[in-house]
Amino acid sequence: MLKKIKITKLNQYSGHKDCIYSLSKSINENCFYSGAGEGYVVEWDFENKVDGKLICQVPRPVYSLLLLQKKKQLLIGSAQGNLHVVDLNVNKEIKNIEAHTLGIYDIKLFNDTFITTGGDGKINVFNVEDFTLLKTIQASNKSARTIAINPILNHIAIGFSDHSIRIYNATSFELIQTLNHHVNSVFALSYCNKNKHLLSGGRDVFLKFYDAENNYELIKDVPAHNLHINAIQFNPNGNLFATVSMDKTLKIWDAETFDLLKVIDKARNEAHVTSINKVLWINDTQLLTGSDDKQIMHWQVELE
Repeated sequence: MLKKIKITKLNQYSGHKDCIYSLSKSINENCFYSGAGEGYVVEWDFENKVDGKLICQVPRPVYSLLLLQKKKQLLIGSAQGNLHVVDLNVNKEIKNIEAHTLGIYDIKLFNDTFITTGGDGKINVFNVEDFTLLKTIQASNKSARTIAINPILNHIAIGFSDHSIRIYNATSFELIQTLNHHVNSVFALSYCNKNKHLLSGGRDVFLKFYDAENNYELIKDVPAHNLHINAIQFNPNGNLFATVSMDKTLKIWDAETFDLLKVIDKARNEAHVTSINKVLWINDTQLLTGSDDKQIMHWQVELE
């Protein structure tokens, strides 16, 4: 039996002057960060529903963000391939690393390292303490777009614009396996169900589900959206996941059955009017979406 859910739009944040490509939790519990095409990184307060606070501006569009909570630093991946490090105590840039020759599409933390993927097809691994470059892998001649980490299996999955997903050993970065089930760019990856499954999505509009414990066997694929799937994210509980798309919709899914539970769009929910690029769960029942329409929307998801 399908779960029934109710969706409520709690707020809408305006102020960016260009498309929103990245969302991140803040060092402040009641806030979050966004990054956009004009190079602004903004902190928004859930209590102050009007104005955001400018953290910094970088010269090129912001494609990715990673909060280093313990260090009170924010990593900003730009369209130029530069990695900007901001000290959040004073909101000042303290380091600018030429990490890639093209845009940094994703940044993920793993133990004492962080990993970046770029439009140059490279995977870079950095020491989180001193930002030393530990390893570079020229994995493809097409963009490396998205990262998912499985700490249980010690695997890192990376999706590429050459249509592949490459699975690496998270310690040695030796290539374990290449998945070639998509027929176009892979933009979104996430592990789920206690890291037993891997989900992928991209330009071919299909969601694909793999058994990560059984040689990444493809167990299901679903035509999930009408246009590119830009992002996938699970809520902290792991019972729901969200997908967002160039087709202007946010969709909520059951993580156990992979059933579609709700479609959120402009007509029914006063949602976004252009491509939705990023989704961020704040907690088990609330999430944010960022769009080409320069808006961030705050949603409440309630199981009925």
